[in-house]
Amino acid sequence: MSSDPLESQDAAHAEYHSRWEAIETFKAQELAAMTEERAWQIIQGLGAVEGWRERPDWSGLVEQQALFHKGRLS
Repeated sequence: MSSDPLESQDAAHAEYHSRWEAIETFKAQELAAMTEERAWQIIQGLGAVEGWRERPDWSGLVEQQALFHKGRLS
């Protein structure tokens, strides 16, 4: 280990960058090998909450506008 703080910081940054590149490579390979069926399983496993909307015919933007409008009136 070097006594120069900048050298050790540069070494830490290089090690972090190297690890991040390895993760990106692994994820790219994982995505390339993924089947449509597996992708669908992952999507289904995300567990979006059903029925959370105040009115099902509203979009998220309309809900946001309604919430902001309520806040201004208070």
